[in-house]
Amino acid sequence: MTSTRTGNRKSFSSPCLCIADVRMASAVERTDDLVREYLIYRGFTSALKHLDTDIKADKEKGFRVDKIIDQLHQFIQSFDLAGLKEYWSYLDHRFFSRLEDVYRPTVNKLRTSLFRYYLVFSVQSKNLEKTQEFFQKQAVDLQGQAEWRDWFILPFISAPEQNPSFSPYFSRQWADTFLVSLHNFLSVLFRCMHILPVLYLRTFQGWNLYLLSSN
Repeated sequence: MTSTRTGNRKSFSSPCLCIADVRMASAVERTDDLVREYLIYRGFTSALKHLDTDIKADKEKGFRVDKIIDQLHQFIQSFDLAGLKEYWSYLDHRFFSRLEDVYRPTVNKLRTSLFRYYLVFSVQSKNLEKTQEFFQKQAVDLQGQAEWRDWFILPFISAPEQNPSFSPYFSRQWADTFLVSLHNFLSVLFRCMHILPVLYLRTFQGWNLYLLSSN
């Protein structure tokens, strides 16, 4: 596992999966390029504009796990709780909901860790207002969950990083473990879901070779 810093932001990679991630992202980008070439070849300029617009607004980031995690970081660092919740809900609806029920506890644990990561960042940034706001907006959803029962006192603790109940979450080790776990989970998920797109890619590659040979 490696980690690097860019300003206040962290980026993480997993040596066992990063090569597969690059290959997958390359396949998606290549497919996008082939579709773009086809639209240009057919003169479908309106469709081409829509394609470029959709790619720019792509919440799935071309299935680039690093970019998805960067997007989550952006929501956290801008204290955009609504955006963070909406983006996670999108990922849940688009991908996680398709998994077998046995994986639901893992998804729920990652979601819990994501929100705790947000809270830790708000405390470390000395932004008590955002820490309190989190519990005000999430109270209805979290009050009945045992894993959040002790967290409602967080805004009222002067030094939570020194409190035995919260200090583990303020450690670099916990943050690294969470982010790498999230990275690996998304990587494996996307790799499993890309069996059919790879077949489509081969079809496009065949069309591209035909197009090149006919010119």
